[in-house]
Amino acid sequence: MSNSFDGLFSKVKNIFVPRVRDAQKSIEQYILEERIKQAFNDFVEKTAADADTESPEYASMKSEPTALMSTPQLATIHGRRIESHVIKTRDGYLLTLHRILSKHNQNDTKFSNETILLHHGLLGSSADWILLGPEKSLPYILSDAGYDVWMTNARGNYYSRGHKSKPVNSRSYWRFTFQEMGEYDLPAAIDYVRTLKNSTKKINYVGHSMGATALLVLLSTAPRYNQYLRIGILLAPLAFMSNIQGPLKILTSMSTDPPDQLLKAIGDTEFVPSRKIPKMMASKFCKGANIYCSNPLLFLTGSIPEQEPQDASFMARLLYHVPAGGSTDTIMHYGQLVKSGKFHRFGRVKSEFPLNQVKLPIAMFSSSTDWLATVPDVLRLYFSISNPIDHYVIRGQNLSHTEFVWGSEANVLVFPKLMDYLENGLNVNFVKANEV
Repeated sequence: MSNSFDGLFSKVKNIFVPRVRDAQKSIEQYILEERIKQAFNDFVEKTAADADTESPEYASMKSEPTALMSTPQLATIHGRRIESHVIKTRDGYLLTLHRILSKHNQNDTKFSNETILLHHGLLGSSADWILLGPEKSLPYILSDAGYDVWMTNARGNYYSRGHKSKPVNSRSYWRFTFQEMGEYDLPAAIDYVRTLKNSTKKINYVGHSMGATALLVLLSTAPRYNQYLRIGILLAPLAFMSNIQGPLKILTSMSTDPPDQLLKAIGDTEFVPSRKIPKMMASKFCKGANIYCSNPLLFLTGSIPEQEPQDASFMARLLYHVPAGGSTDTIMHYGQLVKSGKFHRFGRVKSEFPLNQVKLPIAMFSSSTDWLATVPDVLRLYFSISNPIDHYVIRGQNLSHTEFVWGSEANVLVFPKLMDYLENGLNVNFVKANEV
């Protein structure tokens, strides 16, 4: 009877849980992945519905075929093979990793030579890295160079909205900042990749904005992870923030104990859950078209197009994928760093992260026109860690905070130097050329 039941169970499982080529997924894993897919679908459908009633511009953008596609769908359209992996952190959050499979390892993609982990920036997701399309996107450049590319999704974005016990609409779910991303999310991702590949080979890391912050938190609080990584490349890193410009600076005076009126405007759990900056606030602090000024990430970073972008398809993808969600506490934590001039724990100015524990070789990028990761602040970070490689400054190119990843010139101004660091950055005779 037992054997008969096992056989029946196996047949049912094969019907409802499809096989994948590399590994047999458990029912639990399959259910988790379906939940993530549904969360993304609900997220973009609600966004589209809300936008249609508020803005004719959004309604026209919805007709762009790739606007509402998820990261796996976009990658597939771009002709790439991609996997989704759901992992669980020590504090119970469910996160999604997206993996681009290298074309050079058709027979055995699990054991490609070099592994690289990409972590998106503030209010972002894995989609940020591939918005530029099949020719210019960094993950595809890396994959074509033979790297096994993994992309994270931080807790709270629409690919990582799950918890083993906390409902996503509860206050307790949203009580996190980049501190927890560094202490829980990144270790879970690194441990998972190392275990899956059954390899002790060191992982390369690229972090943009908040992705850089999370790495600094991890390496300073759990120094053993310095040994698990080969090199860190930080694009527009956020740590010291004394010199920032723009609306985030206005929030600093209220970041420790934000008033109810402010929280009503921006949300007290998820940051601007409507994905629209209130019109009065946008018009007061932002110059440009309302469709861009009302976007929370473009608003905070000053990444507002000075003229109407030529690529309407790209702008449709951008405005429907960004922001991807995040907590108000994260924004308030950054506000606290601006106010204190230190890199410290949430609400604890005297508890600074010990950056002298960051032993990993690290290269940094900054731009003279970045509102958030200013050149002086990144330079201060450069001299605060133990093993800096280089600080590469891009001047006079009008490169904003977000454009390190999806700027139209990122494949010219940023990615070639990034590849150079990956290949030569650890060489003793590496020649530094730190400005463009």
